[in-house]
Amino acid sequence: IWLCVFTICFGRIFCGFACAFGTLGDAVYGLSVFLCKKMKRKPFHIPPAVSKWLRYIKYVILAFLAVVCFLGKDNLFAKESPWEVFSLIYAGHLDIQAYIPGILILAGILVGMFFQERFFCQYLCPMGAVFSLMPVLPFSVIKRNRENCIPNCKACNLVCPANLEIPSDKEGDNATSGECFSCGKCIGKCPKQNTHNGFLGKLWLPMLVGKAVILFVIFRILY
Repeated sequence: IWLCVFTICFGRIFCGFACAFGTLGDAVYGLSVFLCKKMKRKPFHIPPAVSKWLRYIKYVILAFLAVVCFLGKDNLFAKESPWEVFSLIYAGHLDIQAYIPGILILAGILVGMFFQERFFCQYLCPMGAVFSLMPVLPFSVIKRNRENCIPNCKACNLVCPANLEIPSDKEGDNATSGECFSCGKCIGKCPKQNTHNGFLGKLWLPMLVGKAVILFVIFRILY
């Protein structure tokens, strides 16, 4: 609940900077990009039109898990859970024979992470589905001053790990905010610094630090 409140106030900072699974995905995709550069090949990308439809998978997973938890049957799927396997690997307490289904699912996710940036976050994460449904306050929505953009420049869109179209200040369109990971890559990539965080413009970086501090305090209170 606290993370949902935090997301409403500041966007999906947790997804962009604090999620362990997201960090794993960044590392695996970073390896993919490194190997592609060595082999002088372009990294593989799922076309945006296809990616748009694949995002709905995480809502199906969220609905399934909600029904399973409501029926009190969540323990039946523990050995198939890639999150459970990931946690056990991290803790060094994995019974391979007992968790083969979960291991295979995790392996498939890792393959997807290798070929598509933020693969799990975009298409499969049920918590990401919850966060994407949260409204985001205007001062945390990333937008851009389109009038000052370089003609035909798509630098901010191309660097976005979620393949989002950055909305303009004048459009009043926050439709992409739910899928935005608040990673700030578009802000750092813009050659004219037109892309900004809500009403705060160049104050995005100190605001990010402030949000991180608040998130840390929340974790300290909860744990």
